[in-house]
Amino acid sequence: MLYLDPYHCHPVSFQCLNGKCTSRYYLCDNKDNCGDNSDELYCNISSSVQCPPGMIRCPSGSRCIPSSWLCDGRRDCTGESEEANCGNNTAKTPNYTAAKSELKSLFLRKRKPGPNTDRWGFQVHRIAVALHLADNSTFDSGNRTGEEIRYELTTQLLHRLAKDRKMSSQELALYIHALLVACMDPRDFYGDDLVSELRRRVEASGNYTNPFLILVLCNSGDAMTTRDVERVTAAYDTQHRPFWTDSQALSSMALSCISSRSGVSVDERTLRDMLQELKRRQFRNGTVDNFRTTALVTQALFIHDSYKKDFDLDSALKVLVDGLNGSKSLLDAYYALPVLNRKSLLNVTSGHCNRQPVAEEEALQKALDVTGETMTVQYSVWMGDKINLGRTWRLRMPVNSTIYDAIETVAKIDDRQKVEYNVVDGKPYVAALNGKEDDPEMGMFWFVYLKTLSSDKDPKIAKESPVDIKLQPNQEIILWYKRGPWSIQSLMQKSFTSP
Repeated sequence: MLYLDPYHCHPVSFQCLNGKCTSRYYLCDNKDNCGDNSDELYCNISSSVQCPPGMIRCPSGSRCIPSSWLCDGRRDCTGESEEANCGNNTAKTPNYTAAKSELKSLFLRKRKPGPNTDRWGFQVHRIAVALHLADNSTFDSGNRTGEEIRYELTTQLLHRLAKDRKMSSQELALYIHALLVACMDPRDFYGDDLVSELRRRVEASGNYTNPFLILVLCNSGDAMTTRDVERVTAAYDTQHRPFWTDSQALSSMALSCISSRSGVSVDERTLRDMLQELKRRQFRNGTVDNFRTTALVTQALFIHDSYKKDFDLDSALKVLVDGLNGSKSLLDAYYALPVLNRKSLLNVTSGHCNRQPVAEEEALQKALDVTGETMTVQYSVWMGDKINLGRTWRLRMPVNSTIYDAIETVAKIDDRQKVEYNVVDGKPYVAALNGKEDDPEMGMFWFVYLKTLSSDKDPKIAKESPVDIKLQPNQEIILWYKRGPWSIQSLMQKSFTSP
């Protein structure tokens, strides 16, 4: 089905099917201005032809135009104008409750079957934030959806940090926001202080700072400075690209956060002027520049209830609801969902968390009643020859424990890590983890490797059954699903690089 997103381009433009933006005045001029003829597809249609999602039929019935063009003061239909009855618009008020429910369902439908480490996809950080803003019980204890998202956030971010230290500052900020709503501490994420890392990058940046980064630092409780205020106001004033209203909305939210959650002095008149300027960007039909900017500006105008004066909130909400009808864009939903719930990115905090999450070592001790003399070991899951890190745990185990004991300890604390065994000569050998089985036809098997944490030496394969190998202090146990024959000698001859 053809789908034109009318909010990708500026309101005075038309978005072609190939993504190109062309002037709306060229629509239906009998010339191919798009290069794919999509500006001429719905210009002389019969009553049996339906307008695609994101477009509406002109009063004459023979032409479709983007729904955002209705009642914006510009005539786009031939014959009877779509602007004729805008002053007495009796259109039915959108059902926002139904829209909110549908949007939440859209995010939940992003969950796909498959490995637990890849059910929510690369946008899991945005999904976490959106679902929390739609339902603040998402990450309550016992909520299965929240637990799954928290688990995938952990594994995905561990992998990104281990394999790609060049993660952009913007992506790092998105992960920090997600950790906050998931009740995980971004200042101590497996030993990494992600907030301090983001602050370091901001301080090292050049003349322009993305205001979203300042907003995330503020939401994380980082100490704000007068320099941050200068960065935010400079970002608001800059005109480094043709359409910068979305950045101005983020700047307003960042400045509001600094004003309300830090001891740094902020001139409230500056913030009021920012918000007033944003209101002036609204078109008669409720749109502000484009769909996503409309959502961000409306979020910003929730500050001090600024939307109550000189801004048509109902029209803006209708633009969002109408624009989402038929849209499957996760980004559109991510920006719009907070608005329909009368929330904004300023509501991304850890304040809803009842208490700080219990450290994993403490949880293990409580759950497994670890008493007496103990030692610390590390347990990791690796996947494939290129070593896609699954997850890492630090365990406190009783002295004289075996590799088998460590494997079963992790399975008790996280049921996704349950291991199945093949028994040979009465001894168990790892054969499957979380449903991922040995695959003889593909030559993929589970192996146990051992290394010393403080050593640079390559890990060595364990020849014996896990029940026969005693744990050593500061040892790393690695369950590695990789290609290789069941030949100890050939495996021992290969060299490996830890992630």
